[in-house]
Amino acid sequence: MNKTFSAVLFRAIGWAGVITFIALAVIQWRLDDTYHAVLALVLATVTLFTERTQRPTPTAALLLFIVLAFAVYRLLLGLALLLSKP
Repeated sequence: MNKTFSAVLFRAIGWAGVITFIALAVIQWRLDDTYHAVLALVLATVTLFTERTQRPTPTAALLLFIVLAFAVYRLLLGLALLLSKP
């Protein structure tokens, strides 16, 4: 049985995570939160290298999807804070 995941979908999930973390870094920078902006950039880099070096297995895809979900959650939270900032 072949235990690999679709390579195109695996890369799409990885790139979506990278783009989301970069957008999160910009929002955190606008909120004057340098620590979390740098942390988001580090997580974008880790996600990028993980997506490039990891074999596309269902477990790796699930982990990348969880990272993407976390990034989207933080992005929406940061966007809400940015829009409510006077």
